[in-house]
Amino acid sequence: MGTFPMPTVKQFLDKKTIYGPKKDPVWVYLEKEMRANAEQKPYNEKVGKWLKYLRDLKHYYHTEAKRQERTLQREVGPLWYIELSSNQREVLGYLKSNIHQDLLEDLPVRTRKSLSDLGITMNIPKKILLKAMVESMGDAGVFIWCLYSEVYKKPPSELRGEYDMNAMIMMSCLVFIDLEECIKCLEKLTGSGKKTVVPPVKKVKKYYEPKCRYGEYLQKMYVPCYCNHPSKGQEKSVRAPRPIETKIRLRSDDSYENLRYSVKFLEKRKERNQKQKQMERVCNYKFWEPPSTLRNTDPKMVAHAEKLKMLKKRPKFRHKSALDNVQFNVGPVVFAGNNPYYLLNNICVLGTGYVTIHGGITLLSTGEYCTVIAGYWKYPREVEVHCDHDCDCVEKWEPTVMEYLKESKCKCGHLYDLYHEGKATEKYFYPPTRSAPHWFDKAKIYQLDPMEDFIKETVRLAVQSGEETPEPSEPGFSASGLKEKDLLAAFLADLSDTPLLIPHLPQANLLNNLQEWVRKRVKGAVDPGLHKQLILRSLRRWLWLKHMDFRGRAYQIPFTLKELKYMTWQHRDMVMQLFKILLNDFVTRNRLRQLEQSRLWWSTMTYDMYPSKAFLDIYFTYMPGRMKDTYIIDPFSSDRTPKFGAKTCPLNL
Repeated sequence: MGTFPMPTVKQFLDKKTIYGPKKDPVWVYLEKEMRANAEQKPYNEKVGKWLKYLRDLKHYYHTEAKRQERTLQREVGPLWYIELSSNQREVLGYLKSNIHQDLLEDLPVRTRKSLSDLGITMNIPKKILLKAMVESMGDAGVFIWCLYSEVYKKPPSELRGEYDMNAMIMMSCLVFIDLEECIKCLEKLTGSGKKTVVPPVKKVKKYYEPKCRYGEYLQKMYVPCYCNHPSKGQEKSVRAPRPIETKIRLRSDDSYENLRYSVKFLEKRKERNQKQKQMERVCNYKFWEPPSTLRNTDPKMVAHAEKLKMLKKRPKFRHKSALDNVQFNVGPVVFAGNNPYYLLNNICVLGTGYVTIHGGITLLSTGEYCTVIAGYWKYPREVEVHCDHDCDCVEKWEPTVMEYLKESKCKCGHLYDLYHEGKATEKYFYPPTRSAPHWFDKAKIYQLDPMEDFIKETVRLAVQSGEETPEPSEPGFSASGLKEKDLLAAFLADLSDTPLLIPHLPQANLLNNLQEWVRKRVKGAVDPGLHKQLILRSLRRWLWLKHMDFRGRAYQIPFTLKELKYMTWQHRDMVMQLFKILLNDFVTRNRLRQLEQSRLWWSTMTYDMYPSKAFLDIYFTYMPGRMKDTYIIDPFSSDRTPKFGAKTCPLNL
């Protein structure tokens, strides 16, 4: 048998097929055969219509399945969102301390283990990992933000067309890092702080024993009636949600995008982390220095240490004066009573704007002479410059203004200005400047008489009703009439100037947990009718998911008959390598399909948007959230097959 050039592993993988050669359905094959043999036997129109109906029915089922899948994908939330289990949330809580410890050791061992526990399967280079850790300054949110930007070459605020499982986990981590803080900020923004309401004290009817005045059996006694259902007065009244204190501002799509793409929040978050780091790492140790007597008993050294202590003390200022115009010439420092003080060489009184009034000289009992100051004359005097009697400044005005002044005077000689009280509301004269001389606005001067405007204003006020609104009312809308996603988008836009990460994520207004908070805050509790409809909708979604196939198909090794004929024992390594590659690919695709299934199942949990740890543990026991939580039975090994069958995620990892 001659040699035959067997293709390599890469050439085999390039031409692999998942189902083998594609075959048409039976009804398509029968219709083609009927049309091809129409000359030999007549075409059966009834059978042909039935075959066309089967073709259309298959197409309808296909489109309906696609529609159901799109509906489920839309109800999950954003394109990148996936729910995290309680184990993943615990890993996020310890990520900050792991980053700090790895930065001290310059080895990202703990951080790699944390990323693996979160479910990230990609191999990140050490250089990129350390760069993101240094830029984060110990913050887990900034670390994942920088790591995502370095790996995918795009910031998380930019929406992508498709996300792999690693990108979805990293984006979802950004949500759960700031979820509690975001809810607190939303409560503070909408003014939903809980007010302490003192419940009214109910009078409890006490049981009392009968008196013995009329006999033990003749005395009336009170026996409370027992019932297992509350009366009408005891039913819990559903309280209406309190109004939102802040005004809701709706923005355009461009405005939302500009706020989302802004990177100022990273600087605020790093600054906040720096302040927290300073507060957390305050040094409480007091470094005690032993006295000089313990170090050396030499008296000269003791005196030298005492002088060093004196030199460390700062001198005190004792020269104070009640006058502001007194100047001191400060000299050297003198120690008095082991305390340093400044020496004053000279004191002088500075000149002021007042001239002293000399009051004479007085001889004191000590034989010294003292000058008496009786007061001060103000100098220089403030003199108001007035024009002379023969001044002609009025004549320099233009004749147009002078004619108006003469015409606007009444009989008494006063100006007739109609409630203006001599103060013009507009500017008619512009004084000279460095670049232009003075000038008059003649267009306004010719319209100085406001008689026409006065009449118009009077008629307008007379026509109007007596109840005039002092301020124009702005158009408003009810918050309960808007959708939850629109309200959440408006609230997150108001929180975009905070250090939070969630307002800067794409499609963050589609997050179901925050939408549920907005619905409870704005619209209150769900009424029984809507509750029944939501249960029916969840049941319908469960039926859709139950009939969806999440299994992965294995690829076939495309050996031809000629290759099988010339295949020998020498090709066993190539065949084994090809088999391992296809098997690993098959296992990975099955696990990814399981994760996709768990993501779609989570959208049906409508009534537990803030689940407890027990609920999360039970859910993710049967619906895995990570690749490491899935388990696929090895069909080629009987030892690895568990006795209880297949399993997914255990409770205790």
